[in-house]
Amino acid sequence: MENKDRYHFLKVRKKPWYIWLLRLFWLAWIIFWTEVAWGSWKELEPRAALISLGILLLSLAVGISLWFYGRRKA
Repeated sequence: MENKDRYHFLKVRKKPWYIWLLRLFWLAWIIFWTEVAWGSWKELEPRAALISLGILLLSLAVGISLWFYGRRKA
């Protein structure tokens, strides 16, 4: 038995232009530090690789937590 009184709604939220710009900058930042960490590891520079990896992981954690905060707020 079908219930035809049910409706499904799709919310479309528009983001400001600067949010997209910040996301692009964050993505470029992540790619840059991934490249630096990988290159340092391949060149056998452990200290530089660990610092780069730390910056990369911190940037990922902050970006993901800000994303979750924005999702929870909305």
